[in-house]
Amino acid sequence: MSVRAPSSAPASSGGSGSPAHRDRLVQAMIALVADRGYAAVTVADVVATARVSKRTFYQHFADREDCFLAAYVAAAEGPLTRIAEAVAPAVEAGDGAPAPDLAAEVDTATRAYLDALAEQPALTRTLLTEISGLGQRGWRVRREVLNRFADQLSVLVGLGAARWAAGGSGTVPELEGLQGIPRPTAVALVGGINELVLDAVEDGRGDRLGELAPTVTGLVLAVLDRAARPDV
Repeated sequence: MSVRAPSSAPASSGGSGSPAHRDRLVQAMIALVADRGYAAVTVADVVATARVSKRTFYQHFADREDCFLAAYVAAAEGPLTRIAEAVAPAVEAGDGAPAPDLAAEVDTATRAYLDALAEQPALTRTLLTEISGLGQRGWRVRREVLNRFADQLSVLVGLGAARWAAGGSGTVPELEGLQGIPRPTAVALVGGINELVLDAVEDGRGDRLGELAPTVTGLVLAVLDRAARPDV
């Protein structure tokens, strides 16, 4: 997941309860987790890195776990943004653009997602593994993040299918009946991809997640093929 370290600029002149301070604390947690793992991070570490007081920390977060969950959600923004940016040229091309190749677009989005995760393999591993150790709160936040990815997948597939049906070409003519993807299917697909990533990360291949691209792309296209033929 994409990471940016806390700014080295002076702290915001806003009040200690300002959004700027919260952002600094979240980014500090992300940077520290990427460096040493969540278990080794203390509230004192976070406030020192963010250059704010403990009083400011507790104005925004109930405890260390609360801050980590916020960091988990914030770190998910990187891959979500990268996927959107990767497919934006095709989505925005409009009339007169070359006929879209849905398989190529799936591959582009897949590689953008995996590349974003591979940029910070230590952080990716920590976030994917330690979130499950936070009990019900952790599982709830994890589900919310996975649902966001599923929603994005549903939207992008719907847009791609519409453009493809209007004049598509490429290597998957069997998808000509595709209109979109049911949300439960999108949730299951995202969950499966997440498990593939977790397996690779735990196996020490967190910096080589791009190697999963053919498998993930093939999985997505297989699911889309099934969605295009609901009566089969």
